[in-house]
Amino acid sequence: MHAKVLIVDDSIANLIILEEYLSVFDNEIITAENGELAYQIAVEQTPDIILMDWDMPVMNGIESLKLLKKNYLTKDIPVIIVTGNYQESYNLNEAFSEGAIDFIKKPIERIELIARVKSVLGFVKYYKMAMQQSQRELSNSLLQQSRLTGFYNQISQKLSLLSQNFPDTTNVVDEITGSITIQLVDVAWKNFEVSFASVNVNFFKNLSNTHPDLSSSEIRLCTLLRLNMESKEIAAFLHQEETSVRVSRSRLRKKLGIKTEDSLCNYFMRF
Repeated sequence: MHAKVLIVDDSIANLIILEEYLSVFDNEIITAENGELAYQIAVEQTPDIILMDWDMPVMNGIESLKLLKKNYLTKDIPVIIVTGNYQESYNLNEAFSEGAIDFIKKPIERIELIARVKSVLGFVKYYKMAMQQSQRELSNSLLQQSRLTGFYNQISQKLSLLSQNFPDTTNVVDEITGSITIQLVDVAWKNFEVSFASVNVNFFKNLSNTHPDLSSSEIRLCTLLRLNMESKEIAAFLHQEETSVRVSRSRLRKKLGIKTEDSLCNYFMRF
């Protein structure tokens, strides 16, 4: 398969060797000479796989790996750590615990490198296919939720007018509105949560463990922010005023102790 491969090593000689070894594939090769530059390139170009040297100046491979796994744009890119100095079992554990998918020792054997990279790229291919299907299901659930929310709001507005014009119907109107909320909006959101959880495994569990005092409406907002939706998009989706959404975001940020300059999306990507 054609893939974009980012090779990171402070040694020009090693970069040349790795490029030559990987020339057997129909790949686009990108190179970086330290972990900081690798992170910047990964964010901008989202390679399919990264071969990351451990010991480098400016920023080493593990430090770069930590940044990659915290960013929602790069967290799913498989990283193979390549090293000649850190080969003890506790080094392997550190690399894997930070999110590395594999570990290759220097000096690099050509056959081993090709086999490892081919294996990971095969995983990437099927992972992307599965993610595309899951994303389609998630998009359909979002669309269904948005339509039902809009439908619910229209009915609620008409029922509210009915209640104002005929005060005797207030109790009946409230009962109907509550029933619609349960049957339409809440059920649709639960269906959306199932689709969302299939793409973002353990999100709700991790979120509730870290912030057990979140209300149901705040959890919904967190979920939409996790999808990197802007206030305008959330307002359209929930059929609310954008000002109201901005206020809710501000209150949520304050409640969770997230600084104004920090990205809410990146924060919720951790869960």
